[in-house]
Formats: sequence, structure tokens, C-alpha cells
Amino acid sequence: MDPRIEKHARIIVDYSTKVREGDNLLITYSDFGKPLAIEVYKLAASKGASPLIITTPTEAVRGYFEVTPERFLEVFPQHYYELVKASDVVVSIRGEETTRYLSTTEPEKISQRSRTTKPISDEYLEKRWCLTQYPSPSYAQEAEMSLHEYEDFTYSAVLRNWEQEAHAMKRLKDVLDAGKEVRIVGERTDLSLAIEGRVAVISDGTQNLPGGEVYTSPLEDSAQGEVYFDVPSVAYGKEVRDIWLRFEDGEIADSSAGKNEDLLKTMIETDSGSKRLGELGIGTNRGIDRYTRNILFDEKMAETIHLAIGRAFKNCKGVNESSIHWDMIKRLVPGEIRVDGHVIQKDGRFTWE
Repeated sequence: MDPRIEKHARIIVDYSTKVREGDNLLITYSDFGKPLAIEVYKLAASKGASPLIITTPTEAVRGYFEVTPERFLEVFPQHYYELVKASDVVVSIRGEETTRYLSTTEPEKISQRSRTTKPISDEYLEKRWCLTQYPSPSYAQEAEMSLHEYEDFTYSAVLRNWEQEAHAMKRLKDVLDAGKEVRIVGERTDLSLAIEGRVAVISDGTQNLPGGEVYTSPLEDSAQGEVYFDVPSVAYGKEVRDIWLRFEDGEIADSSAGKNEDLLKTMIETDSGSKRLGELGIGTNRGIDRYTRNILFDEKMAETIHLAIGRAFKNCKGVNESSIHWDMIKRLVPGEIRVDGHVIQKDGRFTWE
């Protein structure tokens, strides 16, 4: 076994979720990720926790949408909800056999199912949780790397000194916490957001692993202007390119995409909250040096910002409710981030770097 897998598991158990004696730990993975799940299981058990591994193959998920009549998409999986509710810690390991397993699924079905299962997502976020990545061949292919190269890339982003990273990110958090307005300027972009009264959070590897961003939830009616996302997004099994959004009084007034625009517009119409922003994030992880079509990594890439439509974060004092949370990424080289009129980042470099 690659010794880096054990190091990855130790960060999850000892640092990210701080598993302790008596914890009920739920570990989930899809197709790949079994070696990491086993190491997490063993480390948690050695601490006196009660771990459980469940797997949901991507082909089963695809098959569900293929065969389930539309009226049954509203059937709530109470048993799974009770399992998450009974867990103190939830670790989710990404490692799908193919990242496009929902590419032929109707977006309306995905949207409807997301609304039905929202209470499970809400319960998940109340736990000590960690979402992480196992380097599988499908993600290596998406990143246009060999599997060996992608393993090196993954562990370069994950196996970091997260306490040291958190200390470096605190300066950005302090600026955002003291700020009232953020303005983002770049290619086809001039967007203003109010953040007064909201809390900026450091992603230091405790929930998303890798971490490497500082994020907050803008005031729901504050977004004004336009933004163009030059980094493609793979969402719900489809790649969406060249997303452009225009906001008026916090709500999306117009939108377009160069590829899979129908998916974009369908997800925007999921519910009232999906028309508004739930997150502004600023990437800081310099171990992530390229776009890989994997939002868990791409949103942390240094010299980028990302915005999410949909659900806001309660730990940021956000109040926007939605059954979706979809991150979209923009490079800021060239570009600027301004807080209360002061430039804090220009062309990807913070003024204090």
C-alpha cells in the first residue's frame, strides 16, 4: 500500500474530524477509495470509535435515475437519514469510476431528488464531517494526467501542515471579517457583494481535505453586476463551460453558458434560493497549481475566486436556503479583489505577500 494513504487517513482521523472514544463514525465511498476507507476505519477503531463503511457504486446511482418513476423521486430515504443522524462523524471519500456517470440523466430529475434529500444534507453539515479525495483513474483522466502523476498531485495538495496553512490564511479572514463590501474585477467581470456582519471561515483541512480557501456567505440581496467563470465546472455528471451570470439586487437576472446551458438554467430554477449566492470563496492552496475538473481541488487553487449559487453556510451567518450548492470558479490573473475600495489581491497575489 502507498504509505501516503495511511498519512491521509491519519490527517482525517486525528486532525480533520478529531475522532474520539465513543464516536459513531460513518465512512462512505463510491467505486474507488476502499484502501483509504479501511485505514480510516482501523485508526478510528483504535481510538475506541464505532466505525461503519457503506458504499454506493456510481452505476447504482445512475441506474436509480434510469428506472425510478418520477413520482418516486419524492420518496424520502428515512433509513439513511437516521443513519446520518445517529453518526457523530461522517467521512465521505470521492473516487468515482467515472465522473460523468450522470451525463445522460435529465437535470430535472437530479434537481427534484436534491430537494427531496435536502434534510440529509442539512443533517450531514451538523456533524464533524470531512469530504476528501481518493486518486482514482477517472479523476486522473479528467486532469489529463497519468494515475501516478495524479497521485502525486493529490497528495501534494492534501498532505500539508494544516496548522501552518491556517495561520497564513488568518490574515485574509481578518480583512474579510472587518470589511463591508467586496468587489471582484476581471475579464467580463465587475461584481459587488456585501459581507458586513458575516463571518469568514478558514478552510484548513478540517471539512474539505484538501483545504486552502477562506470563504464567507454574502448578504443575499447584495450581489450587483456580472461575473464570468473561465474555469469549466463538472456538475451532476456534465461539464459546463463559460458560465456568465448577471445579478440584480442579489438575484440572477440573466445567465448563459457555452456548453450545457440547459443544465445551468435548470439548476438556477431549482428553488428560490438557487437564484442567489450562498458563498464567496478565495483560493489559497499553492499545492494546487492547475485546473483538474474537480471542484474539491479547483476551488482551492491559488489565484482564483469561486462563487456558489444556492445554500449558504450557517457558520458564516448566511441565511440563504436551497437544496443545491454549486461552486463556479474564476481565475483572477489578470484581476483584482477589493475590500471597501482597497485592493487586497492583484493578479493573484495578495498585497501582503
